[in-house]
Amino acid sequence: RSQKRAPFRPASPPAKLPRRGAHRQVATMYLGQQSWHQQEPPKGKGKDWSKGKDQGKGKGKGKDWGQQQQSWGQQQQWSQPNGGAVGEVGQAQKIRISGCRQEVVGPIIRGEYTMSQMNHGKPAYKKEAQGANGLMVMIYFWDERDGPAASGWWIGPAIGGNMVWGHHSNRTSATPPTTGWQAPHSSPADPSMVVSAVGSPMPMGAPAGVGGPPRPGQPGLMAQQQAQQAKIQAQAQKIAEQKAQQEQLRLKSEAEAKQKAVEMKKKQGEQQAAMAIRKDIMKLRALTPENFEKLAEELAVTMGTEFEKCGSLQSSIQTENDKALAASKEKVEQIIEMRKKNEERLKEMEKTREEAREKATELLAELGLLVEAAEKAATAFGERVKSLSEKSLLTESAVNTACSKVEGEAEAFLEKAKAALDFIKEKGSEIKAAPPVASKKDNKDKDAEAPPNLQQLSAKAGATKNSIAKDLKMVKTLQTKLLSKAVASEVMKKMKGVFTKYDKNKDAVLDRKEIAALAKGEYKFTVPEDSLDLIFKAIVGEGKGVKADDFHRLICAVGVARERSKDQERKAEREQGEAELAEAKKKVQDVIDEVGAALKAASADVTELGNQTRSLPKDGKEMTSQAILARAADLEASVKAAGVKAKVVAEQAEKFGCDEVEKGLEKWVNAEKARMSNSAKTLDAQISKAKTAVSTFKDQGAKKDAAEVKELGAKAMKRLRAALAEKKVTPLELFKEVVGSKETISKEAYVAFVGKLPKAAGEKEDETLSDEDLARAFAVLDEEKTGGVPSETFV
Repeated sequence: RSQKRAPFRPASPPAKLPRRGAHRQVATMYLGQQSWHQQEPPKGKGKDWSKGKDQGKGKGKGKDWGQQQQSWGQQQQWSQPNGGAVGEVGQAQKIRISGCRQEVVGPIIRGEYTMSQMNHGKPAYKKEAQGANGLMVMIYFWDERDGPAASGWWIGPAIGGNMVWGHHSNRTSATPPTTGWQAPHSSPADPSMVVSAVGSPMPMGAPAGVGGPPRPGQPGLMAQQQAQQAKIQAQAQKIAEQKAQQEQLRLKSEAEAKQKAVEMKKKQGEQQAAMAIRKDIMKLRALTPENFEKLAEELAVTMGTEFEKCGSLQSSIQTENDKALAASKEKVEQIIEMRKKNEERLKEMEKTREEAREKATELLAELGLLVEAAEKAATAFGERVKSLSEKSLLTESAVNTACSKVEGEAEAFLEKAKAALDFIKEKGSEIKAAPPVASKKDNKDKDAEAPPNLQQLSAKAGATKNSIAKDLKMVKTLQTKLLSKAVASEVMKKMKGVFTKYDKNKDAVLDRKEIAALAKGEYKFTVPEDSLDLIFKAIVGEGKGVKADDFHRLICAVGVARERSKDQERKAEREQGEAELAEAKKKVQDVIDEVGAALKAASADVTELGNQTRSLPKDGKEMTSQAILARAADLEASVKAAGVKAKVVAEQAEKFGCDEVEKGLEKWVNAEKARMSNSAKTLDAQISKAKTAVSTFKDQGAKKDAAEVKELGAKAMKRLRAALAEKKVTPLELFKEVVGSKETISKEAYVAFVGKLPKAAGEKEDETLSDEDLARAFAVLDEEKTGGVPSETFV
């Protein structure tokens, strides 16, 4: 039953009585009709008015006025003349809801309703029988107090409830509208739903059964009317009591609100006063012994002006004030004690620092002596290395001995530099406590130099070590240079001996014959005549031969001539190797060309085969099964032939390069072999693709052939059965007619017999069964392929 709920609406208060002095509606009974009139209540005493004060402006007493005017006054907002406006149910005591096509809401709201009370100045109706699932159903009006969207006529289980089943947005009708209802309330209007009055309409302005003063001659109506008047008077009294209770509640609520406002204002004043005091209390958190008295005085002044305003907070504020002052005094004492301890600690630290300074000064002086000794050692080692470079050492042994001696002395010099650095490493932390070097401006003796500090001494010690290491490295460099000079000296000495050896005539020059002997004896090389001519032209010139001073040039020239001769020999060898390599490459190329030709031929066949198989799926749709199978057989033969060629090519490509290949051709041969192998693989893939296409084509033909044979068999069987019907014989008798005493019928006999039979009913004129068609149809009967069909399967 879930329905969309209307916005929340509070329960409806009792309908209010008319304002004092307002016009009231009075019912007057006439013979044959009822009507409503707006008129002033009578003043003073009257014949038919009951005793009691009038609720209007006049003060009169009447027999029926006091009892009926309250009830009729409540009805003034929903009464309409002539029983209600067009499209409304009018002043009916009972109404009925019919129609409503909604399958859930319809059973709940359909039925008869009785007017039970007033709500927001208009009548509310209650369903006489409970709705589906025992629900109470009400029809009531709700004004615009919750907004226009929540106003109008509603159908729900309770007045003002959250759950509703139907709605009508008309806010001007005095009674429920008859059509245009929405059920459920969120759906469009249901044209089948109708609200109508049950029986005769009520008197306008009063519930059913109350029709004003009785007409003469109707005593029964008088008793009924008095009972209704008593009921209405009870309702009016209940409404008056509810109104009095509401007024009392309103006055009580207003008094409580005023009391709360006074208490709130008083509480705010107390909080402001407490806040001012707490603000000064907070200042004590930043106190010092110097400002404590000032802050305490400010707090005392604030307490004197604001404490009385704290009211109920005085106790807590006083406690906070006492605690804050006590804590502040304690804090001041702690600060003073802490300052005293800090002063004592600073004095002790100063004493310790002074002792550290004195110790550091002593260590710094000791380090200065170590650094000075290291600097002297570095200077002495530098002089020693310098003297080594100035010596003239002509042999390798002399050079190595002198350099080794200097390197051995370097160890002693490095030890002094290392001693200074080790001292810094061990005592550096203590020396760092030394006082800084006094500047000349602050020094009383302006001409005296400031003693070096740890940083300066560390730099000097490091520089000393680096200087010794640099000089030691220079020893290595000097040793290399001296060895080179010694070697060169020995070479020159050896060359001089060679010159003397081959200067046979002792003329201090080497002539052509002596140069040739030198080349032959020392280098095993015969100098060509043209090379001798070049040597003499470049070195000797117009002289007789090569002098001792030019002997080194001669050696170089002989070496150049020897390399030139070797180059010529290598060139000849290279040219011979290239010729041999070209011959070998030609032989390999012949093999490559042979395999390439076979590969090209096979590739052409495979390409043609691919062109033929590419259109097979399309061609198969238009060809007969026999044509498909014949073409498939031809293509299978072509595929097989192409496969043989491709296999031969692949074998040739695989064998290529297996024999010993000339050095220098390996890379080229391997590349050609890979190319041929790839081509052979491509051919194999194309053949496999063609083979698959042919196989698929063949399967297509086989399926088509099976369908055609089945159809031919059916046509032949149709003719046989037609012959049975025409001759009026049994299948066995027809079989005996064809084969005689034989047990089976052969294919030839079957074709000959069926071919002579006339067409069966339903066959087209252009349909024929050739001998070939009947032979294929016979295959349907001869499933075991024995060549004969028994009588059981003949027809």
